[in-house]
Amino acid sequence: MALVTSVAPPVPGRRRAARPAVPAFLVLIWTAAVLVAAGGVVDELGWWSHPATVSRIAAAVATWSALVLLTRRCGGRTVLIAVFTAVVLTAVTAFPEDWALAGAAVAAATAHAVLAVMVTRPAGALRALVELMVSATVGTGGGLVVMAYDVTLRPFRFRLLVLVLVLVVALMVARRLGRGVGSLGRRGLVLIIGGAVLLVVSVAYTQAIRVWGSREFVAGLVEGKAWLEAKAGAAPRPIEALVGFPALVWGVVIRRRRRQGWWMCSFGALGAAGIATSFVQPRIGVIEALLATGYSLVIGAFLGLLLVAADRLIAGPGGRRMHEADERRREPPRFQPLL
Repeated sequence: MALVTSVAPPVPGRRRAARPAVPAFLVLIWTAAVLVAAGGVVDELGWWSHPATVSRIAAAVATWSALVLLTRRCGGRTVLIAVFTAVVLTAVTAFPEDWALAGAAVAAATAHAVLAVMVTRPAGALRALVELMVSATVGTGGGLVVMAYDVTLRPFRFRLLVLVLVLVVALMVARRLGRGVGSLGRRGLVLIIGGAVLLVVSVAYTQAIRVWGSREFVAGLVEGKAWLEAKAGAAPRPIEALVGFPALVWGVVIRRRRRQGWWMCSFGALGAAGIATSFVQPRIGVIEALLATGYSLVIGAFLGLLLVAADRLIAGPGGRRMHEADERRREPPRFQPLL
């Protein structure tokens, strides 16, 4: 008994202080890996260059870090995922077959797009713009990582595949964080369905124009886009500007009061997915892609603020009083588990 009572109890403060070191270390690894992976971009700009193999290894490290951070944020089995992805990505870099590199690029774009939404925090209307920039930064990192794999991809198919995967994963996470579909309510369900319909129609319409559109109509669209690019330097991307970014701004504001805002944020992941897939276009340079992202951010932020104002107007004084008790809703820190 004397030996048992003489042992000092653990200090809770030390355990709590040690936990933030894990995500901070992962973020540091991710940042360094993305900077190295961006060597292909700076080589294109003529600043400096290093072997493509180095960029590819850095891309694998960045993908691993993003997947582990995402797993930790979602409350998954971090150690298991870390070991499994490390083995797979090591094999991909050791034996760089085209199909394996293409799969790694899809995984990188998907992981970064979902992570870009998961690391956001509940915010007010103006602070939501800061969260939008955080999400866009992670998405841009994902685009640089995809580019660093240096594999030939079919841009439209790659973009469509990533958008579908991101939306499915984000909706699955939102279902857990938002306490099921039943928590949406009639208005929320209508808005979510409307966003899905808008996304499907926009993608289907674009493909339909390419396949069945008349030569004169397609030529007119091409000329209009070329004119806009000549005047502004780039053209905004519709899915990000009209769906992804506005949904993210609206979602983080709703999350300040209700966890159902995660449903809106799931569509916000499409914005980061669009950025992550924007650098694989063979006829669009990096600077033009970044400029298009900037235009999409401005349009999306404006539309997002309009959505927030419209939501408050529709809710009215009664709706605001109903959720007054949830005004101080809190979430865990940016890189700590949500579940």
